[in-house]
Amino acid sequence: MDIVYHDLSRMQEVKSFIEEWNNSQSYLEVKSSGSTGDPKIHRLSKAFLKKSAERTLSYFNLTTGMKAGLCLSLSTIAGKMMVVRSILASLELHVLPVNHNPLKNLTIDLDFNAMVPVQALNYQRDEDTSPMNGIVLIGGAPLNEEQFERIYKKFPQAYQTYGMTETASHIALRKITADFNVPYRVLDGINISEKEGRLVIHCREIEGGMLHTNDCAEILDARSFQLLGRSDFVFISGGIKIHPEVLENRLSNLIHQTCLVVPVPDDTWGTTVGLVLLKNSKIPSNMALISHFTTAEIPRKFTIVDEILTTENGKIDRPKMHLKLQNHEWQALL
Repeated sequence: MDIVYHDLSRMQEVKSFIEEWNNSQSYLEVKSSGSTGDPKIHRLSKAFLKKSAERTLSYFNLTTGMKAGLCLSLSTIAGKMMVVRSILASLELHVLPVNHNPLKNLTIDLDFNAMVPVQALNYQRDEDTSPMNGIVLIGGAPLNEEQFERIYKKFPQAYQTYGMTETASHIALRKITADFNVPYRVLDGINISEKEGRLVIHCREIEGGMLHTNDCAEILDARSFQLLGRSDFVFISGGIKIHPEVLENRLSNLIHQTCLVVPVPDDTWGTTVGLVLLKNSKIPSNMALISHFTTAEIPRKFTIVDEILTTENGKIDRPKMHLKLQNHEWQALL
């Protein structure tokens, strides 16, 4: 593996990880993102990481000498896996800054890269940048429909990833196209099922051969699925199960800003849908809400905040936001 440093301040970070990969220990310790609670340390075998990397290399036919980009921190599983893939396939690894637009001043074409959504979206917003035609993995945080379409315009070979620390990065991909409803498809060696509406991942390398997730999914067949959101965040309104992330995606087409759906106590409904908006956001009209949502799904109350808190990789930090909203005043939408 050849390494090209576009950010010299990352030399020690990369060197330390390569030394850790090559040492005599059979595992790496990796910290989860903590988007649904306190971050956890997971001990993953190097054999498991190698198998995961090989799946991706095979899927995209990545071979010796191709140029890969590293614009993710090596504190994350996604960053570590970019280096592991580069080592195994003898890719030319270009180490870029870890910031909100690491590709901004890049003058070469990358064959393969991985980014979080905010990095891809900032590159897309920049009118002076050209389309990136190499393969790009987008992960770490969900995309709404508007973001999906924007990324497609600048990254024609982009894929949204599904995975977690426990699965050693992604186990499924969906091509980012003009159609937001494209399903995820699992990679070779992975199978899926569901239990009580939650996704179950079957993989020989996972301890016990399977992993029960907290992600609600609609299984389309043995190898494809649609993701609905985290079961941790589901609540009941008017006897109907509400998936906040599904509603937030639909709202993105009305508001064009980050927003948050949360349960709010209500005298009539018991719990109703509350909408958290940034102070410069457009407040959707009653007619727009009625046409986009069922009776139980309609946001009936809203509140305004200065900031919607996120984790390091750009996911909404829902536990912290729920604490922040405890004493907020809510206004009626409907």
